[in-house]
Amino acid sequence: MRRDLARAALAVVRSSMSADAAATRALPAGARVSTGGHPRSAGWRRRLGAPGATARSFASSAHGSSGPVGWKSLAAMCATGGGLLWWYDAERRRRLESIRAGPSSGKASIGGAFGNMKLANENGRAWRTDELEGKFALLYFGFTMCPDICPDELEKMAECVDLVEKAGKSVVPVFVSIDPERDTVRRVKEYVKEFHPKLLGVTGSVEACKAAAKQYRVYYHKTGDEDGDDYLVDHSIIMYLVDPAGEFVTFYGKNYEAAPMAEAILEQMKRLGH
Repeated sequence: MRRDLARAALAVVRSSMSADAAATRALPAGARVSTGGHPRSAGWRRRLGAPGATARSFASSAHGSSGPVGWKSLAAMCATGGGLLWWYDAERRRRLESIRAGPSSGKASIGGAFGNMKLANENGRAWRTDELEGKFALLYFGFTMCPDICPDELEKMAECVDLVEKAGKSVVPVFVSIDPERDTVRRVKEYVKEFHPKLLGVTGSVEACKAAAKQYRVYYHKTGDEDGDDYLVDHSIIMYLVDPAGEFVTFYGKNYEAAPMAEAILEQMKRLGH
């Protein structure tokens, strides 16, 4: 879009310069101004020194233009450029508002119920997302051995949950493991305690965790020593808001801070009549 704006502005400038150049060529030879030659420069200085020359020079500049860009052309260029910038800014704001508002109609091809998981908070009992029905939930997919991203995101999630509660609403935070080989029930249970007392931690078999991640289009991939235990998991950094019916509402990326995310969640709750 920026390239299109630049091209349009450049076209205006070229058109203005062409028109001014044509006007300059149409002037009598004696009326043309040049600074590239000693005799002409001397003549120009003599004309400047003549009585009333300065006034005539300014009057001439006001009514026309002998330079590469005239006043009328410059005004047209500024008006066109300003209009294009206004349109671009309005379109950008419209798109941002549509993203913040979330899906307006139809059903998103993301989210949905998943099961065959183990709830670490209760020593690994069987768990399904059906247990979240009737409540808003905020899901985050990560792994307990994540060095920095996951802890930062879970701290942000915990703060967001508290802010929503202060507004008189509630949302259930859920941590879903994408590293079941190392994320045992015991490890996940201890891990979620570090962030929020209401944070649910779920893990399961490789197949179950993979199926859950697939439901929400979560990208993840092992990096490093994949055959051993010394590896990291590269993954998408997103939180997913789910409504009381278990349907996906919208998502929040890493760029969201806790307070703006809490406000956005409250807006979604209001929009959905809660």
